[in-house]
Amino acid sequence: MEAKRQNYYGAFFWLSLIAFIVPLVVAVQAFRVALPATKPTPAPDASGVDHALWDYLLKAYVANGLIDYEGMARDYLFRTYLAQLGACDVGKLETDAEKIALLCNAYNAFVVDGVITQKVTGSVMDEAAAVDGTGFFDQKRHIFGGETMSLNHLEHQVIREDFDEPRIHVALVCAAKSCPAIRPEAFVGERLDAQLADQARLFANSPRYVAYDPEKQAVLLSPILDWYGEDWENHGGVLPWLAERVEDAALREAIARVAKGELKVAYSEYDWALNSQATRGTGGARKVEFGSGSIPNE
Repeated sequence: MEAKRQNYYGAFFWLSLIAFIVPLVVAVQAFRVALPATKPTPAPDASGVDHALWDYLLKAYVANGLIDYEGMARDYLFRTYLAQLGACDVGKLETDAEKIALLCNAYNAFVVDGVITQKVTGSVMDEAAAVDGTGFFDQKRHIFGGETMSLNHLEHQVIREDFDEPRIHVALVCAAKSCPAIRPEAFVGERLDAQLADQARLFANSPRYVAYDPEKQAVLLSPILDWYGEDWENHGGVLPWLAERVEDAALREAIARVAKGELKVAYSEYDWALNSQATRGTGGARKVEFGSGSIPNE
């Protein structure tokens, strides 16, 4: 009887041990997969910028489109990357794709830096984010290529003015929850078209940005597509552009009905709450007059 009892408890012990170890091993493996790559040693390209640094930072401090601003602020590689942007020479890059990748990365990094420097916790549209009455996007405080400029200048007078590429509007992130979700990898010239195509696909298939509202008998779109609609004029227009990318058949049909005049287009409220992993306060949905993701050139 005693031997049977020992065998029973022996088997129970091993089953319990296995039940404990297996989930532990699975958790460890999942953690390893989630870990970002080893911190890179800076190796700048022809422009003087190493996007592997920004790639590492995004993988380390972005999850589900939300940013760990505190973690980013503590990482010395973020300051290293900003210093490279400050001294870079865009003219040394050979292709437009390389230049657009650099400019998009720079814009997003400068937005993150602005949030950190201004200690923004609610929204970049709050008064606390202003300096001497100048709004977050008009503050001339970001050094790029040896020139101090504002986010609005970089977006409207550099990127939009020099390149006919509407997909930048699904790549630039203005620190708000209604912005396109920040991509957890750096943009790079050799993969830029595929990256922007994927960003456009994700944007077009997210109800946050494109949806059918049966009560309003309308296709509900992100205000980004209204504010920057002119940038799609040479690319067939906003609705055909979306129709090519929307995967839901019913939503594609709704977009087609707009073209026929059977449905209307409406625009959702823009939520300017900070896209932070630790947002305090709501920031609120509000109307604005300028800034990335706001009405340009008015």
